[in-house]
This record gives sequence, structure tokens and C-alpha cells, in this order.
Amino acid sequence: MAEQLRIPFYNHSNQKRLYSGFMVLEEACLLDLIQAHFKTDECESAVIVFIHTHSPNGNYNLHLHVILAEGAFFSSNQDWKGFKHLLLSQLRLLW
Repeated sequence: MAEQLRIPFYNHSNQKRLYSGFMVLEEACLLDLIQAHFKTDECESAVIVFIHTHSPNGNYNLHLHVILAEGAFFSSNQDWKGFKHLLLSQLRLLW
């Protein structure tokens, strides 16, 4: 997270709601990226997003960890299509 946002996040009156929304937003961005990769919004993927609020040295350092399936499921034909990589430059545009 950008350093200038750390204090507002740290001092937010409802961190649970804010952090939950932050994780939901990341999942939505990744789904948009996957759908752009396959050029269709007819697919779904498996994403696990969890938040860490502190670095190993104990300082407040809000960041997300993501576990992402290497593909997408297309319910229309019950097909799974894999991918090897996604473009970070595209993710930056969405995020």
C-alpha cells in the first residue's frame, strides 16, 4: 500500500469493514484481469485474498497476499482453461 494511505487506514474507525472492502476490491480486479485475458466475462476463477497489517518487524504495513488459480472455468461449456501468467501492467491499470 502506498505510504500516504497507511495512516488513514490505520486510524479508520471501522477497520473491519474497510479491510474487507479492500480484499473484495482486489478479488474483483483480478477477475477483471482474467476476463480481459480470455476476452470474455463468461468465466470465473478461484481467488483467495488475505490481509496482513504488520511487517515481520512489527511495523504497521498493510498489504494483501493472493492465492490465484492458474486458469478460469467457463460454465457455458464446463471447460477449464489455464494460463501461465497475467500481465502486471494490466493489473496496475485496474488497481
